[in-house]
Amino acid sequence: MKSRYLTRSEILEMADAALISYEFACEWKKSFYAAKEYAVDMLQVKPTRAQCATAVNLAKTKWQSVVITKSS
Repeated sequence: MKSRYLTRSEILEMADAALISYEFACEWKKSFYAAKEYAVDMLQVKPTRAQCATAVNLAKTKWQSVVITKSS
């Protein structure tokens, strides 16, 4: 399995997987591995660390949005 350029939508899919993982495990490190696993299983690609980190950072942004929305 090779690394390749991932599109924005593919990284957003990885971010969704990372966010779901965070909701259950409450650990961003585990969500990093969930994003990586999602890319391998669903996208059939070996993601780079930077791609996984980007997905996790997007997931963190989405999480902050959820927190702010629920607290309002």
